[in-house]
Amino acid sequence: MIVISYMVARLMQTFSNVTNYNPGPWVERISMTLENDNDDIPHIRALVHDCTFGFDDVLDVTKLRKALHVLLQIGNWGQLGARLRLNSKGKLEYHIPTQYDDSRPAFIFTTTKHDTSINDHPLGSRLPRTSSSSKAPFLAPCAAEFGPLVCGDDSPQILRDWISSDLPQLRIHVVLFGDSTLLTITYPHTLMDAVGRSTFLRAWTAVLCGRPGDVPPFRDLSEDPLASLGGEAPGPSYIHADRVLQGIGLVGFGIRHLFDLWFHRQEDHLLLLPGRFVERLRLQALQELSHSNDSYLSESDVLLSWWVRSVTRALDLSPDQMIMSMNMFEVRDLFADWFPTGSAYIGNAIFPSYTLLSVPDVTKGNIDTLAQENRRALSRHRTKEQVHALASLQSRSLLKTTPLVGDSNLVFMACTNHHKARFFELDFSPAVVRPGVPLSGRANPLGRPSYVGNIEHSDGYPTRNLLRVMGKDAAGNWWLSCTLREGAWEKIVRDLDFALMEMDHPSET
Repeated sequence: MIVISYMVARLMQTFSNVTNYNPGPWVERISMTLENDNDDIPHIRALVHDCTFGFDDVLDVTKLRKALHVLLQIGNWGQLGARLRLNSKGKLEYHIPTQYDDSRPAFIFTTTKHDTSINDHPLGSRLPRTSSSSKAPFLAPCAAEFGPLVCGDDSPQILRDWISSDLPQLRIHVVLFGDSTLLTITYPHTLMDAVGRSTFLRAWTAVLCGRPGDVPPFRDLSEDPLASLGGEAPGPSYIHADRVLQGIGLVGFGIRHLFDLWFHRQEDHLLLLPGRFVERLRLQALQELSHSNDSYLSESDVLLSWWVRSVTRALDLSPDQMIMSMNMFEVRDLFADWFPTGSAYIGNAIFPSYTLLSVPDVTKGNIDTLAQENRRALSRHRTKEQVHALASLQSRSLLKTTPLVGDSNLVFMACTNHHKARFFELDFSPAVVRPGVPLSGRANPLGRPSYVGNIEHSDGYPTRNLLRVMGKDAAGNWWLSCTLREGAWEKIVRDLDFALMEMDHPSET
């Protein structure tokens, strides 16, 4: 995404001194280069995830570990145990052991047990949870604040931790309390995207539920279904080809962005947004568009538009600046012939849609207008021709990465929406030993997460203004996570409280 000079330097520093782990000549292995260019690009290399699922139930650790062990014995699923290496050309490779044992496991599985309630733990007691009684927005600590609780000792945080060791790419850490369970999956972003993570988790729970026949065939890691991307449409046919930021314009943006990062501290928070607020926004927007031929809007459409407007207002930007809103989408359904129904491809299959708007258009615009602009932009970008064209453009760039479009004075914003992955609907109920919170006192069913958090370790890659929509919980609340300039969150929550008051008491405002 943000292709600026200091990022190049950091990435060169990251990999210039990495030494591949050498297990010795006695180890037989299968080697394969990461064929998917979307897996092996700078900003994907720079990210490592600790994805945590919190349950209001006590889960059986033995059942969890056994189900995962069985999954990795089905078909090609054992390839998830591949080790990461760098070849002589600087490309990432998968080295797959011919067999796994206690000395070279397919995954790492660790456990920490507390004999108390999670409410008695100094960090655990602060963990936000799904609440059916929540009617107001709730600003919670960011997921990273819970890292000491949810991550195991020596948990990897950068890609070199895998390249220079014999660690498998999947690390599972389970924290047990007397009334709840926290399950964290640590992995490099090069392994999978959010939909890929969902595919893996659903395969795991299928085995856990006694349905191994529902586990889809795992797409061999040596295969790249996106290999021919960029070959059917030249880069110049991309709709923003004439607005791609490069040369002096890119340098100008880089300087502006660096100044913002260096001179403004940042805050990272999780926001629980009441579902009723999003639904009312959507109904109001649809009412405004009732006479339009293009009147469909999803909750995600209005949510993103509200967010971009709120952040733009909170940052108090100059009216001559431009907002570049990047909305990520995945292409498995778009290229259905390359991704056969019933097969599991967990790799990165994501591309951006860009919406370009002036600051006044955003701050003074209505949600319906902004949402319609975002949806039109997504519709224009999410075609085979445009994905081919963008892939062609990307393959010819210096870092083989996603371009910036607009002017040098643009303000970068991005959204990755995990709602499609349905993480709050994961079913771990067969592993429940006992409920920690009575079912009558909670919205989430037995064995379904009441908390979903993602710690994103970024090695030299700035993630400010990157919105992560974690999904919609069982009570209908939307979970949003973002790193913003210091002071912006306070303004957003204040404006949100006022908007909710207007909705609930229109005659009093």
